[in-house]
Amino acid sequence: MRLDAAGKACPIPVIMAKKELDNGTQSLEIIVDGQTQIDNLERLGNTYGRPISTSPKGDKFLVSFADGDGKIPEAANSFKDDSYAVFFNKAAVGSGDAELGLNLAKMAIYTLSESENIPTYVLFMNDGVKLTTGIEPQIIDNLNTLIEKGAKVLVCGTCLNFFGIKDDCKIGTVSNMFDILGAMQAVSKVITL
Repeated sequence: MRLDAAGKACPIPVIMAKKELDNGTQSLEIIVDGQTQIDNLERLGNTYGRPISTSPKGDKFLVSFADGDGKIPEAANSFKDDSYAVFFNKAAVGSGDAELGLNLAKMAIYTLSESENIPTYVLFMNDGVKLTTGIEPQIIDNLNTLIEKGAKVLVCGTCLNFFGIKDDCKIGTVSNMFDILGAMQAVSKVITL
């Protein structure tokens, strides 16, 4: 089966492919615009044990999923009941003074990196993606510590593109709404700072 997701923004190509994978569709191919969609589909394929291959198709790309066994995998992320995600939707903690808010965000990420109970995910969306660009080098260092301890850092690619800072992102996986909401659903609680 071939799906045409050309011109469709993330996470639409992922959702289209996931529906077919959930239905056990074999010989699945999807046409997409570029590398961001390919990266997102690659993560999806890996979750299902169906790695992808990619080939150019004019100015688009054809992503092909390896055939699978027809079984839907258990939830990609099954966590303990104490699992949690931390969500930054702005480049600050709180809504008062911007400098104070940035310092509070820096201290929050530092505190998380020093904790015994690290988050399963640290998620960045909207203005929060600016925290991943190195505006505060200590934030990048502490996020690296969290990754080394097993946390996953997901950064909204649409948001990075909106602010024109995609090339400035220094940490984490450039991701999409589908993956970020999936991370929120996979954990026991989400803390929004």
